[in-house]
Amino acid sequence: MLTITLDENIPYAAEAFNTLGQTRLVAGRVMCNADLQDTDILVVRSVTKVNAQLLAGTSVRFVATATAGFDHIDPDYLREQGIGFARAPGCNAVSAAEYVLAAVSHWSLLRDKPLQGRSIGIIGHGNVGSRVRQLCEAQGLCCVANDPPLQAQGYSGLHSLEAALACDIVTLHVPFTRVGEYPTFRLLDAARVNRLRPGTLLLNTARGGVVEESALLTRLRSRADLDVVLDTWENEPAINLTMLQHTLLGTPHIAGYSLDGKVRGTEMVYRACCEFLQVQPCWQSPLPPTEPLPNTDTEDKRRDILHAYNIREDDRRMNALLYNKELDVSLHFDQLRKTYPVRREFSGLS
Repeated sequence: MLTITLDENIPYAAEAFNTLGQTRLVAGRVMCNADLQDTDILVVRSVTKVNAQLLAGTSVRFVATATAGFDHIDPDYLREQGIGFARAPGCNAVSAAEYVLAAVSHWSLLRDKPLQGRSIGIIGHGNVGSRVRQLCEAQGLCCVANDPPLQAQGYSGLHSLEAALACDIVTLHVPFTRVGEYPTFRLLDAARVNRLRPGTLLLNTARGGVVEESALLTRLRSRADLDVVLDTWENEPAINLTMLQHTLLGTPHIAGYSLDGKVRGTEMVYRACCEFLQVQPCWQSPLPPTEPLPNTDTEDKRRDILHAYNIREDDRRMNALLYNKELDVSLHFDQLRKTYPVRREFSGLS
C-alpha cells in the first residue's frame, strides 16, 4: 500500500488521498527528512521547503504542492532524482483577486477616493492579475497591466513597468524568481519605491521578496505619504512588526485562503497524483452550497464587497501582534493561517 504524507492544513486532503493509500498528517512548517523515510507521495503547501535536505534517502517518488506558487520547490533536484511533480496553478486566483478588490474598496471608503476613473497598475497579468483586471474594470477603474514575459510572447494591451507604477493604485501579482530574463526579487527596489507618487496605494499579495521591504519602511517612516496593504512579507513567519505598524492593512499571507480556492487546490493535486499513478479519480470535492449575503447596499458596491469579505477582520487579528507583547510573532502568524475562518469566494454567496 502507498504511504502518503500530507500537510495537516490542506483541507480534505486526508479524505481525498485515503482513496489512494495510507495517509499521514504532518505540520508543514516543521516537516523533516525523518518524517518521509517510508513515504511514496508527498503533498505540501508553501511553508515546506522541498529540496535535497528534505528528500535525500527517502522513497518519495511524487511531490505535489496544493498551491499555485512553487518557489518553495527545488525542481532541478526533483528532475535529477526522477521524482514526479505537480502544483495547482490558478487554484486561488479568484480568492486573491477578491482580496485585492476588498482592500481597494476599504481604502476608497476610508480615504474618500471614489474608484470611478482612478487608475490601477497591475504588475503581473497571469491567473491572478487578469482576474484583478476584470474585477477592477467592473468598478470603473482604468487598468494598466504590465507583464514583460507575456509581452515577449506577443500579448497585446500591456504597458511598461513605469506606467504601472505611476497609477493611483499599484498591485503586485508576479512569481518570485531570482534568475532568468525577468527576475522579480526586489522588483520594487529602493529607487522604484521612492518613485511612487504621494497618495499611492501599494498592495503586495505576491511574495515578500518582490518588494525591498527596508526601502519601503524607510519611505513610510520619513514621509508617510503612501498607503500600503501587505499580505506577503519578507522572512515569514518572523515578520517585521515595525512594517506591520506602518500598513493600512496587514494580513498573514491569506489572500488566496478562500475555502473554494483551498478545495480547488486539493482537487487539482489529487487528480494530478491519480494521473501519475495511472488510476481513476474517485473523490469529488464537497463544496458547500451558496450562502446568503446579508446587509447588501445597492447604493454602494464597495460596501457590498466588504460585506462579502470583511478584510478588516483579518487585519484586526493580525494586529494583535502590536498590542499583545506576549504573543510570539512566528507562532501567531502561523496560527492565524492554521485557524483561518471559513471565507467563501463571491460566487459562493447569493
